[in-house]
Amino acid sequence: MKVNKLIPLFVLLIAVSSSTFAQRNRFSQEDIDKFRSRKISFITEKLQLTPEEAQKFWPIYNMAEKENWDNQNKRNEIEFKVNTDKGNLSDKEIIDLTKQMVETYKTEGLMREKYNKKYLEVLPPKKVLKLYQSEQEFLRHMFDDFRNRGF
Repeated sequence: MKVNKLIPLFVLLIAVSSSTFAQRNRFSQEDIDKFRSRKISFITEKLQLTPEEAQKFWPIYNMAEKENWDNQNKRNEIEFKVNTDKGNLSDKEIIDLTKQMVETYKTEGLMREKYNKKYLEVLPPKKVLKLYQSEQEFLRHMFDDFRNRGF
């Protein structure tokens, strides 16, 4: 399987709230904090933000991350329900769940659009593009790290 196909799976595994992790006993709050710290360091290094840019950028980025994590948590809850209620769901319940799932993807797209505008207000366009590239590069790096050594 190609790494590009595995990246969304990896993101899904790490991008749920700490309470969901605790319930499933996969990652601790320490693991989540470690991931976030590594991501912040990685992005800071790649973007080479000036102090003024950093002061404006990080509050926006942190809010975007929080909204994204909340939305992904909703998606994970839907997936958890589907996985635990196999065969016990009526067609109406399944249709409702699929609509809820699609809604999380719509929300994600709208959030990306909203925060792209905000990033462009505080960073030069080249740095915004570099942000997106850096996020993908970080995920590939973390996936390789996870695969080779464990998180």
